[in-house]
Amino acid sequence: MKPNYLKKYVISSYILVWSLIIFVAGPASLIFHAPPVVMWIVRNLISWSPTYLLLLGWKWFRPGETRTDFAKRCFSGRLRPLMLLCAFGLIFGISILSLCIYSVIEGQPVMSHIDFGTVSLPLSVFLAFTSGPTGEELGWRGFMKEEFDARYGFLKSSICQGLVWCFWHTLLWAVDSDFTDWRAVPYIISNIVVITCLTVLMNIFLERERNLLYSVMLHFGFNIVYVFLDADIGFFVTLTVLYPIITAAAVWMKNKKEK
Repeated sequence: MKPNYLKKYVISSYILVWSLIIFVAGPASLIFHAPPVVMWIVRNLISWSPTYLLLLGWKWFRPGETRTDFAKRCFSGRLRPLMLLCAFGLIFGISILSLCIYSVIEGQPVMSHIDFGTVSLPLSVFLAFTSGPTGEELGWRGFMKEEFDARYGFLKSSICQGLVWCFWHTLLWAVDSDFTDWRAVPYIISNIVVITCLTVLMNIFLERERNLLYSVMLHFGFNIVYVFLDADIGFFVTLTVLYPIITAAAVWMKNKKEK
């Protein structure tokens, strides 16, 4: 029987990230009371777990190929600055549009939902970029995408990838969220819908450009808003409505071009 390398990787990635949250991030916060910047660095180290799991356990997950060949293929596509900017702008724009709609509904200024916090702006942007965007993509859109693509067509593969990526965050929904009452339900639904749709959008770019830097920029466009966001559950409900509409339109355009 052929080894199921995808299953091994997914299970290992879940065990690793949950262990790091429980045994590293938990004590750092609850026992040592680490300051916000230190906790941010800890979260970044944890967010890189899909990548160092893949690279350190390479022979266990992809024994028939070298790391170098895999990395070259993941970044083989030509980089186009304007397309990279569009990738970032698309996802960043969806969040800003959602925030604007939410602000209008609430009757409040958009900037009232932005909090720049105590960390300097350049450091905040740097830490946001060096977290999930650069730390997760080699594992998710590199290795996992290839494994799912070998099994399923574009849409089913993308949905499966999105669900794996989504539920990888499960423990964070409980320990790193402000929504612990009834709002937890729409918040979790929003995560499932939005992350799955985001994965589909990422894969549309990757099918065309063949370079993980595009998914890095899409991921960064998604994460950077949350660094400064101070909004209630209505924002996430708005995202839940917008993402499927925009993703469906993008898939329709992709299918139309392929005909």
